[in-house]
Amino acid sequence: MAKWKVFWLEPRPQRPDIVERLEAAGCEVVLGRPFTEADKAFSEDELVELVRGMDALMVGTRERFTRRVMQAAPRLRTVAKHGIGVERIEVAAATDLGILVSNTPIPENYLSVAEGTMARILALAKQLKLADRNARAGAWKSITNVFVKGKTIGIIGLGRVGQRVAELLQPWEVRLMAFDPYVPKERAEALHVQLVDLPTLRRESDFVTVHAVATAETRKLLGEAQFRQMKPTAYLVNTARGLLIDEAALVRALKEGWIAGCALDVFDPEPPAPDSPLLAEAHFFKTLYSPHAAGGTPEVAQAMPTAQLANTLAALRGQVPRFVVNPEVIPRWQERLKRLGE
Repeated sequence: MAKWKVFWLEPRPQRPDIVERLEAAGCEVVLGRPFTEADKAFSEDELVELVRGMDALMVGTRERFTRRVMQAAPRLRTVAKHGIGVERIEVAAATDLGILVSNTPIPENYLSVAEGTMARILALAKQLKLADRNARAGAWKSITNVFVKGKTIGIIGLGRVGQRVAELLQPWEVRLMAFDPYVPKERAEALHVQLVDLPTLRRESDFVTVHAVATAETRKLLGEAQFRQMKPTAYLVNTARGLLIDEAALVRALKEGWIAGCALDVFDPEPPAPDSPLLAEAHFFKTLYSPHAAGGTPEVAQAMPTAQLANTLAALRGQVPRFVVNPEVIPRWQERLKRLGE
């Protein structure tokens, strides 16, 4: 008889070994819908029924995990997130209930996302989307590119990804500025980055790249007023979270020329609706989109589920996982384990 019951909500078909390793550790595994079915999230009511009797949830970015959902699982010990962002988990409610939340801020992930960010900055600067179309169509004419050297690049959020982006930009001889109220000046200076307020960053940047964590504080951090402050020649890159951007305002900014263009790897919701104004042909060559794939390398596909598995098994065994989102819960979580007979 299995010792624990684990619900893996967004299983990776290419990683059957995860199920095998869970079962070898004494877990009964219940599988949700594959992560590739991004438009088929379980509703809150469905989750309330599905999580009953579960000891652990291994979750992704699709479903929302509310207090009501977690309360429906009286044996729930841990929620292990695949990825870094936990905005779809009510972490405060989990903490109140004595449930440990973990994530996977592994180097493979943030290094890959930073590389993906660089690719998008350069693709926008060098008009690669238009250049490819013209070459295929035989339109052999000059395309005006952006000379990156000497430009100002503004980084919103100087965490792991933002810092790596700053490092990768050093050889390009650009001016680097960042907005992050939680980063000490000394860390920014070590990266040759000037810390500034957000209005200054918007006004002076030729490229704005977003790497902030999604919170109530950062929701729609960039909206109409903010886009109007940017240079009409400036580009926006977002490989963080879609809810950081007011998408309706971004559509207006593209349509009315407040900014030159954007590259988005993330949307709100995901995927965007087929009739989303963001997908309009009118600004096709001003935009570069990808399906939340900036960090989609084989190294990440291997390492991230492995880290999620390690977090899950550690928590089930009463050990503090390597990556804990709510460390303040640990004493209450340990008491919860005692009550559950661990």
